[in-house]
Amino acid sequence: MKRLRIAVIGAGPMGRLHARTVSQSAVRDGDCVLAAIVDRHVARAAQLASVHRVAALDDLRRLRDVDAAIVAVPTAAHVDTALALAESGLDLLVEKPLARSAAEGMRLVERAEALGRILQVGHVEWYNPSWRTALARVGSPRRIRIRRLHPASERGLDIDVVQDLMLHDLDWVTRMFGGDAELLEARGSARAGQDLDEAEVRLRLRSGCVAELRASRVHATRERWLEIEGSEGTAAVDLQVSSASGNEASDELDPLGLQWRAFVAAVATRKPPTNDGRVGVAALAWVERVRAAIRDHDRTDEPAAKSEEPKSGEARGHDSSLRR
Repeated sequence: MKRLRIAVIGAGPMGRLHARTVSQSAVRDGDCVLAAIVDRHVARAAQLASVHRVAALDDLRRLRDVDAAIVAVPTAAHVDTALALAESGLDLLVEKPLARSAAEGMRLVERAEALGRILQVGHVEWYNPSWRTALARVGSPRRIRIRRLHPASERGLDIDVVQDLMLHDLDWVTRMFGGDAELLEARGSARAGQDLDEAEVRLRLRSGCVAELRASRVHATRERWLEIEGSEGTAAVDLQVSSASGNEASDELDPLGLQWRAFVAAVATRKPPTNDGRVGVAALAWVERVRAAIRDHDRTDEPAAKSEEPKSGEARGHDSSLRR
């Protein structure tokens, strides 16, 4: 079987994780090989390339003899980089978010489809087994609470917290429950001169289940907790445990490894992956709805309203109030 030759575009934190995942897959499954690292900062490309003993490049136009690429550059460059690679004949795994906006993402999707290229978006939480394990234990879900809280860092500051962190949970909840949900409430906060750093959303799903999502990138500690209340009980899981990197010698793959295996299968079969480009666009549309709801909340919120108790029937989260 021909081994899929892979280039990783971007040698930052996510590029390093993807390069490691491809290298592990090459050893474990023998279905691919990491061929090159590309980054406009040549020293950074060379440093990562030396770890994996592959070629280091600082220009996409110098890329040769590869079949597919992982795009892990800053979000603002996702579409232009992916389009250039698709035009050169490569299949693509593009890190989330797919693009800066749903409209921009659709431009990439339509061109990739016209060219017959595989386009997968890196919604890695879809492959985290903790979600489905929790669902299987609770019966019919009535309430879902998700906390995705990170300390301040320099990573991902080109996008806000909704697009960076909460996107995972908006994607998972709306897809798992058919995407038919009404946005009930959204609010957020930001440091001076920054995009949204914290956000809180409540969705009422088609089933009547209420989803309460909270995301922060200025929290004191790192937390990723999922809690589901259902007709047969409650399940609470630490999403960080299942997101941890897997053991190379184990048959148990981490979510990034499962995502990679799905991409390799899509390239081999030429069938659209579960997390195709249109999934990425749909998630971005939800991001835009949340932002609009936060703006509406900011326009209508008055000091007196902040001290009011939730109206009858509204969901009340145990850790869901933002202080602004």
